[in-house]
This record gives sequence, structure tokens and C-alpha cells, in this order.
Amino acid sequence: MQNPIWTLSQVLLATGGRFLAGRTEAGFRRVCTDSRAVEPGDLFVALRGETFDGHAYLAQAVEKGAAGLLVETMPEKMPPVPVVLVADTLRALGDLAAYRRSLMPDLQVVAMTGSCGKTTVKEMIAAILEREYNVLKTKGNFNNLIGLPLSLLPVELHHDFAVLEMGMNQPGEIARLTEIADPDIACITNVQDAHLAGLSDINGVARAKGELFAGIKAWGKLVVNIDDKRVRGIARRCSQKKITFGRSPKADIRGLRLRSLGERGMAFTLKIGSNVGRVNIRGLGAHNVQNALAAAGMAHAAGVKFKDIVAGLESFAPFEKRLQVQKLSGGIRLVNDAYNANPSSVLAALDTLRQMDRTHKKVVILGDMLELGAQSVASHQDIGKQVARLGFDGLLVVGDFAETLVSAAWKAGMSKKKAMFFAKKEQITDWLRESIDAGFLRPGDWVLVKGSRGMRMETITHDLLEKQG
Repeated sequence: MQNPIWTLSQVLLATGGRFLAGRTEAGFRRVCTDSRAVEPGDLFVALRGETFDGHAYLAQAVEKGAAGLLVETMPEKMPPVPVVLVADTLRALGDLAAYRRSLMPDLQVVAMTGSCGKTTVKEMIAAILEREYNVLKTKGNFNNLIGLPLSLLPVELHHDFAVLEMGMNQPGEIARLTEIADPDIACITNVQDAHLAGLSDINGVARAKGELFAGIKAWGKLVVNIDDKRVRGIARRCSQKKITFGRSPKADIRGLRLRSLGERGMAFTLKIGSNVGRVNIRGLGAHNVQNALAAAGMAHAAGVKFKDIVAGLESFAPFEKRLQVQKLSGGIRLVNDAYNANPSSVLAALDTLRQMDRTHKKVVILGDMLELGAQSVASHQDIGKQVARLGFDGLLVVGDFAETLVSAAWKAGMSKKKAMFFAKKEQITDWLRESIDAGFLRPGDWVLVKGSRGMRMETITHDLLEKQG
């Protein structure tokens, strides 16, 4: 086993747990919550979820080399390793991460939340900071009450920054994540109509996102989207130092003279105080310029030089399944934006696709937008109307709200030959292949794929790339 970074006494101190059995001099190399991924020397935390219970895999974890167990209930058969009992293992996981963070007094934690763009902003700010510093960042989108602690727990003394993304779908989650991470710099990218099922309406979303600003230390810095009235309202109630970003002339970090570079991304002028420079980013659409401004604002708050901010933004590579341009056979361009969807992000993707070029066909493939609660029907109808208004050449939809969305497109003037709903994703793939074979889709044409995470719209992109790529 590698040198342990956790002692048993630290685990007890961090969690307030009760030591049940085992060697008191035990040490642990890392914290693990997945029994399948346990390695020798790990402390295994037995989490409970809707469809799983880690307590059922205690023996398996020990067999794989777990050096200790953190549990909510006493094992029927006491294992030959230290066992710590806590009231709530999920809470204890966060407490372990908070304790680990407290041992790093020189670490700067940069945290962001928002309805859209969190992961992209996280990758952009990390790309900037990594030029000069040792950076720990959220893996993928590990941004919830399990993922954020697991992202923060590996922090060590050589890290200068931790860049953490925070997600939520109900009140109180961001407050707890803020308590764990103890950020020095915080950003709310935007407040949009997402996760309405658990938050009632957009004002509930604003309150939940606002927990980040409300929980940051008094000497922390807030990076504020001045173009978003709800974010401005949240920030207005806070006394911490504020750095604003946006297109507004009043912004501290401004984006000017935006220009689409087609599938190569966007160009814009970045202005920070007296520093002005042209920036090319590989993210598509005006909304990615806004994401870049958020990242620039956090970097500026951290004291990064202007030239390094520009260079970092230009080194950013789009994250998988986020407006990622991929080529199909014959030169057809697939825009893979299948990672997630809410009304605002769908509208942004549609606007981005519309501006790609004026000469080639554009087909939109959509899946349901989930977690919208009572707004589900109206939100899907609005998207259908917008697709028709923008004049796309095809609309293919799958999901429980597919007929609702397509019917709205028909009513808004889109023909039934162009707008169709399907029972299965495979039928959409078949339609696309037939359209390519028949010559309806030609070299240079565009196909956008987007839907909520639960719809797994990437199965369409994978199938197309496998058979047409």
C-alpha cells in the first residue's frame, strides 16, 4: 500500500463517527464509494441510494483490499478491518472532503454553478489556470453531493487551485456543497428554467443557485453575470467583492465584436480594464463567448495575467457531447450536443446551428427536456414554435413530449414532411441513413442532436458515427 494520507483518528475527527472494531493505528490511502473500484488500502464508504446500498458490498470491498469501512449500520459479521459507524454516510463523505480541504490553507478553491454552461466554464477556467499552476478539477460532471466530495478528496499540498462545479435539483444542495468546498472565488453562470420539478419555478432556481454566493466567506470574491437580471439580484444582496462579466458596457470583463468562425468556433474581443485582445475559442455559439467571459472573470479574480487568460481560453477544447462537431461520411456535419438539455440550452443550440452557414440544410434531432415539472408541456411547445420560426429543414423528435413539440411546430407553419415524431431513437437513425442514401442530406449539411441526460441521445450519434462516420 502507498503511504496513507488518512489516519483513523482523522476519519473519526472529520466525521464524528464511532469506532466499532479493528486496529486503531490503521491508515487509508484514499476514500472510495464504489466496491467495484476498491483498491488495497482504501477506506470504503457505504452509501445508500434509491437503487443501491453499499452495505450489501462490505465483504466484497474487504476482499478487494479495503483497509477500513465507514457505515451507517453495524455489519452482521464484523470484518477484520477498522469499522467506523456514522449516522449518515453521505454526510460523512462530505465531512471527509471538508476536512481534507481545511488541511490546505494555501489552496484557492474556485467554484461555479448555473443552469447552463457549468462544465464548459469549469474546463475553460482550468485551461487558463493550468498554464501556470497545479490544478485539481471536477472530473467530468461530478458536481453533486457524491461527485463534488470525490473530486475534492484527492487534493494535496502541491495543488494551487481546486476548480469545482456544483449542480443541484433541489433546495439546500448548493448550500451543502459550498459548506464542503469553502470557495474563495464563486461564479453563478446564469439562472434559467432548469430542474423546475424540484424547485417549482425559476425563482426557486434563483434561490437555490444563490446559496453559493450566500455561503462564501466574507473575504471571498463573487464573479457576477451582469447580463442576467436574476444573478444581479442575487449578488446585490451580498457584501463580498464583486467582479462582473458580460456584454454590457458596465461589465468589468467584457466581450465585444463577436464573430462566428463556423465549425471552428467563435472570435471576440476580450476587454479587462485597459487590456484588450482578440480571442478565438473552439466553442460554438455566442453562449460559449459568455462562458469564456465567466472563466476570464474567475481567472482575473485569481490574479491571472491578461495574456495567460487569452492563451488559456484559446487552448480550451470542447467537452464531449457539448456542441461537438463530428463528420459523417460524405462530409455531413454532426453537431453532438447530446449531454443535456433545458429550454435555454436548446434555444442556444438552435441559434448556434442557424448561424453556422446560409447555404446548407440543417436538421434538428431533439429528445425530451426532463425535470421541468408543470412547465413541461409549455416548454416543449415553445421549442417547437421556435424550430418552425427559424426555418430548419428537418425536425425529428423522440420522447414522451415528442408529439407535443412537433404539433406546435406544425401549428407554427412547419410542414408534416419536415417535422416528425418517432417512438424509438432507432427509427430516427434509420430515417437519417435513408435521407443520406437518397441524397436529401448532402456534403456540408448539418445535423444537431440534443436532449436531456436521461434520454441518452448519444445513442443516435454513436450509431451514426459507427455506420456513417
